[in-house]
Amino acid sequence: MFRALKSTLFSLFIFSSFFLSVHAQSVPGISDPVTFRMVPEYPNPNQRVTLTAQSFNTDLNKAIFKWFVNDRVYKEGVGIKEIDINSGNAGSFTAVRVQIKTPDFGTIENAFSFRPAEVTLLYEADTYTPPFYKVKALHSFNGAFKVTAIPEFFDVSGKRINPKDLIYTWKKNGEVVGAASGFGKDSYIASQTSYLRDGEEVSVEVSSPRESLAGSAFITIKPSVPEIIFYENSPLYGVVYEKALQSTYRLIDEEFTLRAEPLSMSTDNPLSGLLSLTWDMNGSTVSNFSNKNEITLRKTGTTGGRSSVSLVVQNKRKVLQGAEASIMILQ
Repeated sequence: MFRALKSTLFSLFIFSSFFLSVHAQSVPGISDPVTFRMVPEYPNPNQRVTLTAQSFNTDLNKAIFKWFVNDRVYKEGVGIKEIDINSGNAGSFTAVRVQIKTPDFGTIENAFSFRPAEVTLLYEADTYTPPFYKVKALHSFNGAFKVTAIPEFFDVSGKRINPKDLIYTWKKNGEVVGAASGFGKDSYIASQTSYLRDGEEVSVEVSSPRESLAGSAFITIKPSVPEIIFYENSPLYGVVYEKALQSTYRLIDEEFTLRAEPLSMSTDNPLSGLLSLTWDMNGSTVSNFSNKNEITLRKTGTTGGRSSVSLVVQNKRKVLQGAEASIMILQ
């Protein structure tokens, strides 16, 4: 039921991961003379990263700093407690080292290294869209959806790590989904379980223990309201999917076939039997077109007449998936 999605239509939520190692010459724990903070904690590739030295035990404004990036002096001077650097391309390795001559603790040295990576989450819903529809299928109430993680992890040689060689920990609304997590499990199929939430929150943590890499990403999938779109089914051109009909349509030929396409319903075919379709014309049910997604109309010979045609679609298995639409047919 899940269909391939075009990359340009995806809802993307990207967070980065990095490898970070720290070596410090200091007293461990809260007595550390100098501590360090990196913002953002999980930088994107080619993103500004700020490293800041902090201390409650010595006055760093009087300390002499010497920062090195990839073994080259990057910045030095008195009181330079903070530097900004570029994280580099995904998979690139950046080494940062700092020497701090403090007035109270002598010289303190720290070293950091990190490799940025990306995790992209894509989702697709189990709902129906008509042929050539330009918008991706949207998640609907009671519906299921599939989330796929696309990690961009690189080893030390710069080679992209196979996504199937990584470990995935999936969470839904903050709770770990053990059955969906594990080695190589880069996708997760779920369904809506709460109607009190604004949407279902899905997150993933991706790691490569061998390369000491880790990253995470999250997405909030909000349900959409199903709707119905009307098209003309022309005997000459077939269904004119490139032009949806508006609230009124004027009959030109003696006969006209109206095609209805339900959006955001959990089915791969509106005629699969999962949906009930009820047509109504001017307040009366048109029983001979029941459970069909087309109705054929003919001119009555009265110029200036009009008829209101409406359709109600309901998913038989999912009570919250229903839609109604109407169109005025003019002669």
